[in-house]
Amino acid sequence: MEWRQILDELTDAVEVRNGHVAALRNASTHVTELTAQAIAAGAPHPSLTRVLADLQPVIVQQQLSRRGQDTKAPPQPEPAAPTPLAHPGADSCPLIVRRLLEAFTAHGDPEWLTLSKIADHLVSADPTTWGQWEGRHNRLLMIGRTLRAALRRDRLQIPVVRLSATIDRKRPAVYQLADIQRVL
Repeated sequence: MEWRQILDELTDAVEVRNGHVAALRNASTHVTELTAQAIAAGAPHPSLTRVLADLQPVIVQQQLSRRGQDTKAPPQPEPAAPTPLAHPGADSCPLIVRRLLEAFTAHGDPEWLTLSKIADHLVSADPTTWGQWEGRHNRLLMIGRTLRAALRRDRLQIPVVRLSATIDRKRPAVYQLADIQRVL
């Protein structure tokens, strides 16, 4: 195949891809708006959590910089509406603790929550601060470091632990709700 034909085919493929990306952005915006409306209307938290649990993650940017190509950061979405907190003392605690508690509340207040789920919540709550590593291979590492730095800045000691291999053979990093509640 001649390079001109390949470029023509590539042009068509880029147009198709961009159409899909635009549709996905529109759908994501609609999900965010409906979520905020459901919260404002007083939707029961467990019902809302059950619906949003099926939301699939979206990779916004591929790691092109590894191949020496310039990457432009994707446009940042508006911050999600904060999840109402059901934890006593949460209103007067540092912002990072409120964000952690919001993440737990959004998942039904489980005993522990993986760094991955916490990272997803932090990005949706404050994309400017937490979304800068989206699409990068070291996303969780960078968000984990930034999270620990924010906790140190507020002079808080909340340990991150590895989940037991009997629960998850990948042994993900987790924060435990009891550890966060101890600092309130």
